[in-house]
Amino acid sequence: MMELLTVCCRNGRMLLREDDHKQIVMNSLLFMVNDQRIWLYGFVILPDELHLLWKKRPDWEHRNVKQMMLKYTAQQFKRSLRILWPKELECYRSELRDREFQFWEQSAYITKIKTGAEAEEVLEQLHEVPVSSGLCNNVNDYPFSSSSFYHNGHDPHKVLTHYYQYFPP
Repeated sequence: MMELLTVCCRNGRMLLREDDHKQIVMNSLLFMVNDQRIWLYGFVILPDELHLLWKKRPDWEHRNVKQMMLKYTAQQFKRSLRILWPKELECYRSELRDREFQFWEQSAYITKIKTGAEAEEVLEQLHEVPVSSGLCNNVNDYPFSSSSFYHNGHDPHKVLTHYYQYFPP
């Protein structure tokens, strides 16, 4: 089943305000698409959260690809912050015994998407968020979104599959 995954940065911090950190998320998604772990139908990466419309591929249905992605991105954020902004890294120090730092909120939100109409509505909402948040003036101007793929057929990240593949018109 297709899912909408929403993951927030810990304590509402703007971890993803830097394009380098957004690119870490994109690299993780590219790997999961190329390694045939997921089909990615839509996304938006905002300064404090990310939203993904995806479906696990059959060989990965019973594995926690969400956890794999979040763990990988956390490792990359830790490296980046340790080098570039060590004081910022300290803001993510964790009290939990199983980790030194925590970059993502522990609870991610997953919504099952059951119809093509639902998928289309979710995508429209996702693509509108950068505009309503003041990050850009036009939905197609925001580079860390799937909007230009659906409006212009342009996928600069080479990660997307049209949701019509899952919900034929």
